Amino acid sequence: MPIQHTYRPHNLALAIALALGCTGFSHAQDPTTATAPSALVEVTEQPDVGLKTDPLARLSAFIGASDTQTTVIDSPQSVVKGGDDHDLIIVKNGGSFKGRAEGGGGTNVIHLDASDGGTLGDTRNFHGLYLSEGSWTLSSKGDFIEGVVVLNDGILTNNGKILGDAVTVGQLFNNGEIKGHVDVVEGGTFAGSGTVGSLGVHGLVDINRLHGAPKVRGDLSLSEKAVLAYEVNPDGSAGTIKVGGTASLGGATLKIVAMPGEYPQSSQHTIIEAKKVEGEFGKVLHDLAYMEPSLQYNKKTVGLTYARNGVPIASFATSESGQAFGQSIIEPQNIAQTQTSSESMPSSIVEKTTEDSATTAQPSAATSTAAVAQQTSTSTNAAVTALLASDRATAPYALEILAGDSNANLAKATLNSDGPVTATLLSAMRQLNNTGVSYHQNRTPRLAAGSEGSGRVWLQALGHSGKLDREYHPLQHSSQGLVLGADRQVDEHWRLGVMAGQSRTRQKSTELEGDLDSWHVGAYALLQDGPMSLRMGATHNSHDGNSARRVEFSGFKDRPKGRYDASTQQAFAEVGYNLGRANFSIEPFASVGYQRYQRDSFTEKGGDAALNVHGQSEENFSSAFGLRLAKLNTLDNGVQLSPRVSAGWKHSYGKIYTETRQRLVTGGNDYSVYSAPLDRNSLMVDAGVDLKLSTRNTLGLGLTGEMGSDSRSHGVTGQWRMTF
Repeated sequence: MPIQHTYRPHNLALAIALALGCTGFSHAQDPTTATAPSALVEVTEQPDVGLKTDPLARLSAFIGASDTQTTVIDSPQSVVKGGDDHDLIIVKNGGSFKGRAEGGGGTNVIHLDASDGGTLGDTRNFHGLYLSEGSWTLSSKGDFIEGVVVLNDGILTNNGKILGDAVTVGQLFNNGEIKGHVDVVEGGTFAGSGTVGSLGVHGLVDINRLHGAPKVRGDLSLSEKAVLAYEVNPDGSAGTIKVGGTASLGGATLKIVAMPGEYPQSSQHTIIEAKKVEGEFGKVLHDLAYMEPSLQYNKKTVGLTYARNGVPIASFATSESGQAFGQSIIEPQNIAQTQTSSESMPSSIVEKTTEDSATTAQPSAATSTAAVAQQTSTSTNAAVTALLASDRATAPYALEILAGDSNANLAKATLNSDGPVTATLLSAMRQLNNTGVSYHQNRTPRLAAGSEGSGRVWLQALGHSGKLDREYHPLQHSSQGLVLGADRQVDEHWRLGVMAGQSRTRQKSTELEGDLDSWHVGAYALLQDGPMSLRMGATHNSHDGNSARRVEFSGFKDRPKGRYDASTQQAFAEVGYNLGRANFSIEPFASVGYQRYQRDSFTEKGGDAALNVHGQSEENFSSAFGLRLAKLNTLDNGVQLSPRVSAGWKHSYGKIYTETRQRLVTGGNDYSVYSAPLDRNSLMVDAGVDLKLSTRNTLGLGLTGEMGSDSRSHGVTGQWRMTF
């Protein structure tokens, strides 16, 4: 077996691809342009083999030799043992080694070509390992004296000892030892905290918490096309490449991958420690919003620090709330503004840029998540610290979520929960027109009396839900309640009544959850003068609310909780005129309404994202015009059934936004956030049916809805009425 060839084919990648059908190797570089392994190897106890020969060339020559005996394994094998010839063991899908794999005499090579992957344990007397497909784990105690090759679709994790060199165009993770030279070809990835003889990089070297940083006994050589992905963590831990010889940076790219979390006030990292450092990185890629990294080159080390850049915090905001919050932040005055001199750090060396997969090699899954970076603020507010350490993709969301604009929607959600209570008063008065009434000669209602009795008690159950549209965080609310009322006829035209009730409202959005317990009292009056009806009422509502916001970004988490007291008042007046005949009612109507909301100030309890929310008072007026239809049907058994439907147009006046003033409990000034706007115009619909079971008892069921461009709500009510 002629294994001593030292020639280099002019197109070695093509030769290997033709030999094994692995066309995916087309990304491999021509070895004639690679750094010669012998120039970098400084390994003790070097094996007595020709390490100057490229392992790719040696393996290629071996595979193509006429006296190579090939064995294909596609099923589980207890023991694999070669003969005295030169053996090539090819492992396909389904093939595995349960025991020792013994190469026997001659020169022996294993070729792993199984997409299912597997484990390669105790091997003996194998000169080379060739991995073209699948994810494999190697734990040999000392084998493969002539080298290991990993191609594009191969992933090899070495937990043992490789005596020879290694070349990777795929992914090579070294947790053990590779005594020879490791060549990371362009398109290849290398990572791991194990030891290598020397390391030449034209692809990607990944330094992260999962895999650690390599230890290089000899030299480290980075080409201009090489990428060093360097992970920084909130606890300050970061790997350092330890190089026993010379570290040649060669104008390579340094890509900073900073993981989420609350970063300390300041930190420094050592990327490389070597006997000697030559050259510099060509550029530094990062995606930090408010921080600027800088490198320090010394004779034996390469260091990394961060400093606050001059970008205003609010500049990344995509909403008015986020911008207002960003402008409110009080930045510490003693933030380290470390500037690197032009002698140690040329201005062209650092480029802030977003990640471009077309020009930058992709890191492994463990480091693909872009996140935040180290910052040097002395702020005591961890939320601000995390914000300043965020990247460009996270900063807009962080500003929005920290602004807490959901607090501004509390007012409108509270007023919406009161709407069904007001509707119960109108509903109670309207029913007097539709069932059991006395009529004039033109069949229009004559008296404001529900029956021969002059008094009435009614009970109404409420179910109501709605949604306040918001560009980022729509707020949904749902209410359930019970209202009890009583009224009495004062004279032929007037009826007066009172009511009381209780309800509970749930509020929920992507960033907020809350409960609102409400108590309601009110009074109402009905004037019935022939076909004309005047309905008036007012309510006072007391609210006990609590809220909990979710604030999570870049590893920062907080759940500020607030408790507050609020009150609302509502008043209305409606005029209707019945144009109906016989048992059919046609009533056009017009109404005006008034709402007022008042809330005390409160301070959220929680971490550094907690807000001090000022008290506020809001009021608005509205008008509505519409048409109501109802029909009284008497069944054969004497039961009266009255279906009804109405539709109207509502218009709101004045300011349609609710402004809330608030600030961070620590580290901020006052700023304003605004609620989802009130609908200037909306459509109101109401449909239901009343069933009069006797002269004194009536049951009713109704469906209501209000729809506008910025909010919508709907509800269902059930009512029981008894006259006396």
